[in-house]
Amino acid sequence: MKRFTVLVIMVCAAASAAAQQENPDPQLSVFHTISSERLLAYADTLSSPGFGGRLTGSPGFTAAAQWVAGYLERWGLQPAGDASTYFQTFEIPWVEVKDAGALGLHLSGNDGEMLDKWYRPVADFYPGTNSDSGSVTAEVIYAGHGVTAPERGYDDYAGIDVRGKIVLIDIDVPVSRDDDQYADWVPYCYHQYKLNNAAAHGAAGLLYVNHIANPNTSYNEGLIYCHISGAVAEDIFFNTGKSYSGVKKRIQDTRSPASFATGKTVTITAHTVFHPRGEGCNVAGLIPGSDPKLKEEVIIVGGHLDGVGDLGFLLPGALDNGSGVANMMEAARALAQSPVAPKRSILFLFIGGEECGLLGSQLYCRNPLFPKENTVAYFNLDMVGTGSGLRVGGVESFPLIEACFTRANDQYIHRPLRVSEYREPGVGRPRSDGVIFAREGYRSFSFGTFRQEGDPRTPTYYHHPLDRIDTLDPEIMEDVAKLMYLGLTRMARADRLFR
Repeated sequence: MKRFTVLVIMVCAAASAAAQQENPDPQLSVFHTISSERLLAYADTLSSPGFGGRLTGSPGFTAAAQWVAGYLERWGLQPAGDASTYFQTFEIPWVEVKDAGALGLHLSGNDGEMLDKWYRPVADFYPGTNSDSGSVTAEVIYAGHGVTAPERGYDDYAGIDVRGKIVLIDIDVPVSRDDDQYADWVPYCYHQYKLNNAAAHGAAGLLYVNHIANPNTSYNEGLIYCHISGAVAEDIFFNTGKSYSGVKKRIQDTRSPASFATGKTVTITAHTVFHPRGEGCNVAGLIPGSDPKLKEEVIIVGGHLDGVGDLGFLLPGALDNGSGVANMMEAARALAQSPVAPKRSILFLFIGGEECGLLGSQLYCRNPLFPKENTVAYFNLDMVGTGSGLRVGGVESFPLIEACFTRANDQYIHRPLRVSEYREPGVGRPRSDGVIFAREGYRSFSFGTFRQEGDPRTPTYYHHPLDRIDTLDPEIMEDVAKLMYLGLTRMARADRLFR
């Protein structure tokens, strides 16, 4: 009798297993099509010379936006931009940089002979992305943080005359971020303010100690500038009786300006063309919800499409943010082709103008394509192409949302997964599109990756010509896209997301 019972159990178990094979989770038919090869191919195209570094306003950015929109149309996502298109457009000036330009320090030798030290692009300086064209040779005046704040009793330009000269200035402000008064100084942290203030004081050139390619600046006619390393600044301070690092510390310690004429002469050369009426855009594709009521609720998945451009050498932007765009594209394809229809709507928003000052996200928040009160979450992706662990930031404070991702990972992906509590954005200068959405009252989360102890130390290049696809890890990108696909499907089909 026992043998018969065991036999029946075995037969039933086999039949059940066969039935599961014949009727698997319908999501998995698409889940298994998410491909590291396809993700790497997207990132490769995005970082190719054909898109010219994707600087917002440039023809390369426009071509990249049209390329993404073409895929969204092919996959059946509905256009959600202006006038039934995929594009939410905005005007933006931009500067075409013809070559890397030049930077040289002119020194007088003991015998009175002039000695020139010419610096190397990338290693020592980056050309100013919004510099005027031309060449300036002039004395360098150190002007601290380049701040004029009369209400704070502080002015780096007091007692110095920079008209026709080159100013040397630092990033940030003369108070640290953990200072109680830091919030009052935030308006003076912006790069645009510093360049505009130098121009307003009559400077002909500017050396910005911010050794990075950065289009988040402003164009001022007649102002030629570049971004320099701290080592170049120390060269300029040499033989002045002061050290660059020492003067910086004194300003922070005393909260008093320490501006002075260095007595050094520098040449800055830039070859640029200013385009005052460029066009940028966000690219928006919608997967509409299937439930008559819940379809009015929207989940937004966003990441910036733009890059830093071409400064006489290509800045490919593979990790920042070709990786995030590639993951969004693959998740969008999978969700659009899934046999499991979302009940809530999902908007994929490929954002322009992030590198130029978070312009596309600000545009969306001013002119939302869907009502803010109907938007249940915004997820941001930026630089999600390396490491071996997955991260979903902010969801720990919302257990029903958190479970959508943790359970999906536990069942099907099996990567180390970190979640974190939701935090309100700080008072400092915003550094990501996610912060813009959070400050405008959206629930702003993020998808990301992290390195574990023992991971290979693949170098990370930020705003650098070596930010290429050979630094990406396609396998972790594949699992990011898979987690997005499964987790977003569960979010979009849940009866409720908040307790």
